[in-house]
Amino acid sequence: MITDVIYLDDGELKGCPMALASQLNSDSSNNDKKADALIIFNSNIKWNCNFSLGQSSGYNLPTMALRAMAVGLGFGATVKKDVETNNINFHLGYPSYFDKLLYSNGKSLANVEQGSQEMVEFVTSDSVYAHTPNNKYKMYAPTSFIDDVSLRYFEDDESIMSYELGAGDMKLAIDEKTVDVLRAIGWQLPEAGLHINSNDISDNGIGSAYAPHSFSLVQQSEAASELEWRFYLKNKEGNQSLVSKGNGSEFTIDTIASPQDYFVNVNGDLEGRIECDYTLGGSRYSAVPFKLSLELKPSILSIDNLTKIANGDYEFSLRFDVAYSGADYLEVNVEEDYSTTLRNYRFDEPYIAHVKTGNISNLYYSWVTVVVQNDYGTAEQTIEFAPTQGSNVIPLIDKGNGEQVQIYNLRGYKVFDGTKLEFSKQSLPSGIYIKKETFGGGRTKVSKFIVR
Repeated sequence: MITDVIYLDDGELKGCPMALASQLNSDSSNNDKKADALIIFNSNIKWNCNFSLGQSSGYNLPTMALRAMAVGLGFGATVKKDVETNNINFHLGYPSYFDKLLYSNGKSLANVEQGSQEMVEFVTSDSVYAHTPNNKYKMYAPTSFIDDVSLRYFEDDESIMSYELGAGDMKLAIDEKTVDVLRAIGWQLPEAGLHINSNDISDNGIGSAYAPHSFSLVQQSEAASELEWRFYLKNKEGNQSLVSKGNGSEFTIDTIASPQDYFVNVNGDLEGRIECDYTLGGSRYSAVPFKLSLELKPSILSIDNLTKIANGDYEFSLRFDVAYSGADYLEVNVEEDYSTTLRNYRFDEPYIAHVKTGNISNLYYSWVTVVVQNDYGTAEQTIEFAPTQGSNVIPLIDKGNGEQVQIYNLRGYKVFDGTKLEFSKQSLPSGIYIKKETFGGGRTKVSKFIVR
């Protein structure tokens, strides 16, 4: 990933990133047709596009995009190494607003002669700090200078602008350290009020829509009073809709009784936030809103572009697209009548998966079942194929809402009898079970499955 920032090169705002200059200056430099920065992502990398927080495989695209945006706003030094002389210079020929925040052993980088040995020692001292009116933060300054890395990142691992952040990491919140530095550059970002804490949801805001959650203010030495809590969820029109209010020191939201009434994002979550106004020291303040992603059971939205590909007279394979929400991957199970083999395919494509199966016999009935699951439930949809002996006729997709399902344990006791939509494996203890499904026309299918 490369981020190329554009800076003003003359006038009173010389060295100011163009994104900020357009906010501070009302003259011709405020041109909405000019770029503020160029962000280029390497198309040869298999990017991880998940929004569900936690450890991930590969580089997470939303995380890296946020880092690139911070650089585009002016975060990071502009010093570069001359490949011919090995001297260190300001890439612009003069210090940027960020460069002017950097100090090492009492010296300011902006006052060091570029191209000098003193500048080399400064940027490779492993003792460079970004000074703001509120604090100072150690920058990554290894003893061997690295272009586009040295003095571009914090040394600690608690920030989205940390040098340590890389493949397998995911951060989707802009931390106060990064915000503090951007304020010092000149961005008029609002000062944060008190923070809201949840007893059962971490700072990433991800929780269950099927459980109540409690919130409180992170208090200082003087306790806040006259608290006014508000809980909002985004409705289907895209607006924040007030769900509930409260006035106590602790605020509890109930389970979401009708999630279908609200907007569900591509990750299968309800989007909301908790707000709180309070009085402290005789003045009225607003806390930093607590953003919520309330997870729902997964859902298969559609199965489209179903193509049946004949492979000789007696076999076929399938290609189709599945749009789904509430999970990061889906599984496809292939079963054939008169065969004990269950084939399983996994597709790690969030939101829209492009499914491709191996060969399936067309001499007997066969079933292709799409499965998505998360911590709250499972959604399945089965496509049934009648024996055709080489015909390319594509069967209708059975939505499965009216299918009858009976579940038996290995001792022969019936443990569930109802529709496929009502059935959830999460309600069963660990073990091996027999599943009997009844389709339209009275056909049945019997299979085994394992609950771990």
